Amino acid sequence: MTCQSNEFYRNPLKKTYLTNRPSLAYPAVSQDEDKQLDLLFRNLQSIEDSNRRLQKEMKKYLEAVSNAEKAELKMTSDLSSSILCHENSDLRKLVEDYHSVTAQKSEGAAELLRVSQRTFLEPLKKFGGEFSGLAAVLHSHEQLVQEWKNVAARVKKLEERGDRMPNTIVKLEREKQNLISAAEAISSSHKKIMEEFPVFFKKRVDYIQPTLQAMVRAQLDYHGNTTRCFTILVPSGPAASSSKNGKLSEPESSVQQVSPSLLPESQFQSIIQSKFANIHSLSIVKNS
Repeated sequence: MTCQSNEFYRNPLKKTYLTNRPSLAYPAVSQDEDKQLDLLFRNLQSIEDSNRRLQKEMKKYLEAVSNAEKAELKMTSDLSSSILCHENSDLRKLVEDYHSVTAQKSEGAAELLRVSQRTFLEPLKKFGGEFSGLAAVLHSHEQLVQEWKNVAARVKKLEERGDRMPNTIVKLEREKQNLISAAEAISSSHKKIMEEFPVFFKKRVDYIQPTLQAMVRAQLDYHGNTTRCFTILVPSGPAASSSKNGKLSEPESSVQQVSPSLLPESQFQSIIQSKFANIHSLSIVKNS
């Protein structure tokens, strides 16, 4: 099966943006505000981690589907060229039909990989990139906190010296003003974060839900087609026929075939026993 699997698994997303928890800024902000920011950060960090794991697991899943399809196609191709199959017309027909089914399944798998890349992996990768912007805002906030702490340390040092020289008093007053300005900058930054980040957090479901729905539909198409193909191999009605292009097709009959899984248990077991009897009647099956 030819597909774009190499493109899917090249350069996986390894970058994690939300790595450093915000520093406490009390008393520039209240202790409750510190706790709210920390909780929000941890929630966003969990979402980023989940997003990365979803991408990783989807890549592993698609690689497994691709490898399984290649292996089955190779197996049926080897069976088709086997001498045993050419010695018995019934077995040869069964193997040829099986190989035709695997060829059709491979086309479905290629479509599954393509759709999953466009509707699942690419949107999640784009979503993951948004955490870079969040991390940049938090980094700027952290710089404000560190600057505020540095100013507070200078104020404390000047106060502890107890120097009443005019230059020292002027410097102390200037640093106290800087401390007030730094605290106001932290409070403003904190308020902005607590207004904007929760919006991003709440919208995560609106973004992810269509992506998951698209994946479910792709799975439904792939597995539904696979079930249909194998149902043709074990029909309960008229025998399946081959189309002109060599692919299996539904019998040209007005009566729709019924999947064996939908048959009554007694009828299904009767069909299975009949097929076992046909297999035992083959010349290549040794009588026990």
